[in-house]
Amino acid sequence: MEGKGGSMKAWKSALLGATLLSASCAAAASASADTAMQTVKYRCNGSKMVVVEYPIQNSDAAIRLSWNNHRYRLTPTKVAQGERYISQQLIWSLLDEQARLTTRGGRVLAQSCHKIQLQATADDA
Repeated sequence: MEGKGGSMKAWKSALLGATLLSASCAAAASASADTAMQTVKYRCNGSKMVVVEYPIQNSDAAIRLSWNNHRYRLTPTKVAQGERYISQQLIWSLLDEQARLTTRGGRVLAQSCHKIQLQATADDA
């Protein structure tokens, strides 16, 4: 009997964990849905691409950056000039019309990044 009770306890713990996880995911989804984002594509070093989603209204909110088929969440940090966003791995820096992506260790991943002009849609007219 003791073995059965132990597995029942483990099952209840797993169920509780799954319930809490789905609740936190739902909260995160609704929070991100509330924040309207603007997608900007950058061409770097001639051919490398970086896609960044910036919050439209809240400039203190995190950005979402896509690089090499991975997505990262970076938070804004204070700088003397331009803008800078950081995560545990990456730094996205913007100054004037150029941006660059580096690791926290200082290795340059993409530089001389410029916004790509997207074609206007009918909604923009």
